Amino acid sequence: MGTIKRYYETNAAYFLTTNTENNLPVFSDPRNCKILLVTLEYFKLVLDYRLYGFCIMPNHLHLVVHPVGIYNFSYIMKMIKGSFTRKLNKANGKTGKIWQKGFYDEWIRDELHLLRVLEYMHNNPLKAGLVTTPEEYPFSSYNHYFQTAYQPNQIIEIDKPML
Repeated sequence: MGTIKRYYETNAAYFLTTNTENNLPVFSDPRNCKILLVTLEYFKLVLDYRLYGFCIMPNHLHLVVHPVGIYNFSYIMKMIKGSFTRKLNKANGKTGKIWQKGFYDEWIRDELHLLRVLEYMHNNPLKAGLVTTPEEYPFSSYNHYFQTAYQPNQIIEIDKPML
């Protein structure tokens, strides 16, 4: 039985979610989060996509990406996951999988849908009991959108959509 083909809409943003292998809390370690952020920022430049939001949870990753170049979101995710896996395995002297195979994708239909996805994503750490307010969580794009007592993460730049 074959796999279901993904739907690609040109000039569109997508909400992407991927889980770690066996739901291991790989991103409970802030160092691993920072390595992933560097990887995301690097591939923004190389693969030409806009990053509207992110949230790195202990066992999964949420992204809102808008491919603008020749690469679709499947290729972008393949490169991010592969590169991160190689970096982390090298740093830890290990081999093997970091991510589950595949990922979930959702086409962002309009501005309201984008705002709802960002709200869901930014409230994920709160819902999981990791923080008491979204701005406390250092590994999401929340503080890139709202001025709070916390600084936005300086490793990565967010491409705020023009709403």
